Amino acid sequence: MAAELTITVENIRSDKGQIRISVYTSAAEWPDKPTKDHGQAKPAQVGSVVFKYDLPPGVYAVNAFHDENNNGKFATNFIGLPLEGYGFSNDVRPNLLSAPSFNKAAFELLPVGGVIHFSLIYP
Repeated sequence: MAAELTITVENIRSDKGQIRISVYTSAAEWPDKPTKDHGQAKPAQVGSVVFKYDLPPGVYAVNAFHDENNNGKFATNFIGLPLEGYGFSNDVRPNLLSAPSFNKAAFELLPVGGVIHFSLIYP
């Protein structure tokens, strides 16, 4: 039985490129090994972009980034600091050089569905 999850990514600064999002089901996947059917991309637009998923009820975490150069990859500098906007469910903030833990970003999707939103952070 699937539940609808609506995710709004907010604070998008430009309409360049795409907003890429991934939904994770476990700490083993987090933060960069989602299953193929849990990733989506939509054209960026200033303000916000909405994504929808039909998923089994359970615990999930989400991350997103603004692929402004439209190359399909999250751009970082030579020491690993982000060059593009990014964000995580629960609006958790990363440590200096690593993503927050799965548990900090995790939320429960109930059988009736759910709605989450979070803002992108730009360097």
